[in-house]
Amino acid sequence: MDKKKIDKLIAVSYKNLDKKKVEEIGSLLSKADLKKYIEGLKSAERENNLIIYSPVDNHYEKRFQKLFPDRKIVFVLDPSLMLGIKIIDNDKIYDFTLKNSLEKIIGYIEQNYD
Repeated sequence: MDKKKIDKLIAVSYKNLDKKKVEEIGSLLSKADLKKYIEGLKSAERENNLIIYSPVDNHYEKRFQKLFPDRKIVFVLDPSLMLGIKIIDNDKIYDFTLKNSLEKIIGYIEQNYD
């Protein structure tokens, strides 16, 4: 099966993703095509999810939903962050935490004043 057909299959099955459908499709594909299909589904999942790590509950879910209306927002409670949030958007990581800010300040001081 060529890449275009697998990409179409991924697009169609991701819109209405359910375990039974994926298993049925998986049983019809060759081992190599199945590997491409699974990788494509994982990639589509990463592209459609916005993962937000926060030290508190998701009080700002509505704000994030307004900022990213076409994305599924996934909140992960992480008390080790102390202050701020960490956002993973596909392969980009935005780290707005106190720890990250302090590390940047320390790095700047070490670089410019040593």
